[in-house]
Amino acid sequence: MFKYGETQSEALKVLIFPFSLCDEAKTWFNELNEESITSWEQMRKAFINKLFPPSLFNRLLLEIRNFSQNICESLIDAWLRLKSMLRKCHRHSLTKGAIIQIFYHGLDEPTQAILDVTAGGIFLYKSLNQAFQFLDDKVLFEHDWPIKSKNKHHRKSVSFTDESDSNTDNSRFMEKLKAMDSQIISLNEELQDIGNKNNELREGNASKNHLNNDTPMCERHEANYI
Repeated sequence: MFKYGETQSEALKVLIFPFSLCDEAKTWFNELNEESITSWEQMRKAFINKLFPPSLFNRLLLEIRNFSQNICESLIDAWLRLKSMLRKCHRHSLTKGAIIQIFYHGLDEPTQAILDVTAGGIFLYKSLNQAFQFLDDKVLFEHDWPIKSKNKHHRKSVSFTDESDSNTDNSRFMEKLKAMDSQIISLNEELQDIGNKNNELREGNASKNHLNNDTPMCERHEANYI
């Protein structure tokens, strides 16, 4: 904004205000009677009453207070949607504490539990600034992660790490592999024993007569189970 001579800032606001309008607001301004508005305060009140009446304000504020997480909506998407609702509600006058309360109680129980765990404790026990910063950081991380993962996928350079850390990770990995090998070997031995016993039972049953109606139920069930 430039000030020429004795031009007052209020008058300058009125002069440049039409250049910020478009669509419905531009149509409204063009239909105003000439010289019906002579000050910035009149312009501000007329604009708000026309495009942001009290009924719209009350409706938007009620939607904010009744905020609830949508089905299959992530924590990040829910927070961004609430912030968008707050921006649309002109001068909602809600404090940070009220916003955090509305957001947390609007989440479903599984998402509340996830939020508490990732926050390192009950989320509502954090200070207001910490709570806002935590949610904003999660949004930044969510938006930044796909870019980083894509760059790592296409990166051809070799990354170097500390040799001691690498050796420790390798030793842990080898220990896990050895444990898995021993488990596989024991499972194979158990399967072999089961197969041998099954063959013995088949050979023994082949030499016996077929079961008839006089065979006790316990023996019949045992034979069927085998």
